[in-house]
Amino acid sequence: MSANTVTCSFVMDRDVYNEFKGIVSRHGENVKGNIVRYMQSVIRYDTPNADTILAIQEVQALKKDPDKKIYGSFSEVLEELDNDD
Repeated sequence: MSANTVTCSFVMDRDVYNEFKGIVSRHGENVKGNIVRYMQSVIRYDTPNADTILAIQEVQALKKDPDKKIYGSFSEVLEELDNDD
């Protein structure tokens, strides 16, 4: 082990671990990699809230989309929603 690494060890409920492992495995990931990526996201976005991190990533992706629709106000959004009915 180098001076730049740390070993993490914790105890948790086996059923919770197995359910989590099953979910991340179905998505082609492993537990360690998933947790490390989550930690990196918390650091990058300075928030531990997974929903907030996803929302920030969604906004960043939308900003890069040249075909996105832009509204001048929230009332324009509501008007378009009313017109969809």
